[in-house]
Amino acid sequence: MFNFKRIIIFFGIISLNSTIFPMVYDNRFFPLYEHIYSRTKEKPSVFIGDLFVMTANDAAKNNDDSIGIPEILGNYDLNKLANAIVDLGRPNPFIGTQFEQYLGREIPYRMKGKLQAQGLAFAYYQSLTENVGIGATWFAMHVFSRINFMLAENTLGLTTEQVRELDALRRCMQNSIGLEAPKWSKSGFSDIDLYLRFGNIWNYTYKFRRIDAGVRTGVMIPTGVRRDANNPASVPFGGDGHWGIYLASDLEIEFKEDWIAGFLFRFNKRFGRKKIERLPLAGEQPLFGALLGEAHIDPGITFIFCPYLRFEDIRDGLGIQAKYTIVTHFDDLIKDARVGTPSPEPMLQPWINVTDWTSEYLTLKVFYDFARVRVDKYYAPVFSLTWDIPIQFFLTERVSKTSRVALGIKFSF
Repeated sequence: MFNFKRIIIFFGIISLNSTIFPMVYDNRFFPLYEHIYSRTKEKPSVFIGDLFVMTANDAAKNNDDSIGIPEILGNYDLNKLANAIVDLGRPNPFIGTQFEQYLGREIPYRMKGKLQAQGLAFAYYQSLTENVGIGATWFAMHVFSRINFMLAENTLGLTTEQVRELDALRRCMQNSIGLEAPKWSKSGFSDIDLYLRFGNIWNYTYKFRRIDAGVRTGVMIPTGVRRDANNPASVPFGGDGHWGIYLASDLEIEFKEDWIAGFLFRFNKRFGRKKIERLPLAGEQPLFGALLGEAHIDPGITFIFCPYLRFEDIRDGLGIQAKYTIVTHFDDLIKDARVGTPSPEPMLQPWINVTDWTSEYLTLKVFYDFARVRVDKYYAPVFSLTWDIPIQFFLTERVSKTSRVALGIKFSF
């Protein structure tokens, strides 16, 4: 047993220098949620590995409508982008073209697309004493995303050929301000999440078989892949370069043999930092801001609540679990951080107004515990199949509707 623990600890230490990075909650694109697992006094430590895939084709709006994933941050109006280019001191791109007559009119585009990811995830918790333990979660993944543009409404009476020429003009306008083609592929890591947990396990108390309760405090180290300001299809793997801290509490109760319920409550706070961003000048969509400059972004607080219900050993080690997760992120504070008082002045309030979001997920899990059927039960694994399903039940708004399927293995020791 001692050698097994040393191997796990060694793997965790070397991962800190290579592939360690966590499940995170404050990301509106991926359901990167924490593993829920049971501890016992006999086996208080755990190691979990997952192989997962994620995919999304659209996002949720606050009125239950489906929108394109990039439209989380607002709609795309080509005339607003043209006005922003004028604010940079350049000629209006419509001048001298067949579309000059449409100056000042709304030219809306829909932004559809796809988000796909594959990766490996791990979670490790090491009990140090009966009441204290340390833990980390980490994963590595590859992400591909793209944005497809389509004229939303042909209210201008354009022919098919004119629609193609207008789209060519749109691409030229985006290229002129330094934006790359909206197609992105990236492999890498996310933020490192390390925590210290204080808690206790009580057996056969208050008429319950087992109660496991604790509190934890953790730090999120921004080592993950960050969004590329010049590619509107890019997405962060974690907190987009912001350090963070969090507090959490958890409770699990075994009411009767193999009937278990619990919850996790947590709040995150990322710290503000300066970084190069796209700054909108004339109300254009923030991903396509005409001005590239330094901004100070102070992320809002994120609250997480996660209740769950689990039934173990339904038949010869087979069990099921259902979990509901709601995550609410409040407004970010965004300020122009360019040196001095440069012009033009960015229009940041519309961007700030779309930085809050709420996601809801239903997670269904089927697992098989070999310890229920093996004679040597100490190293017996638990295999699982998990499906994270985006739902719109209470308050879902401005988040990608990303589904996640994972095959997992767990060792308790």
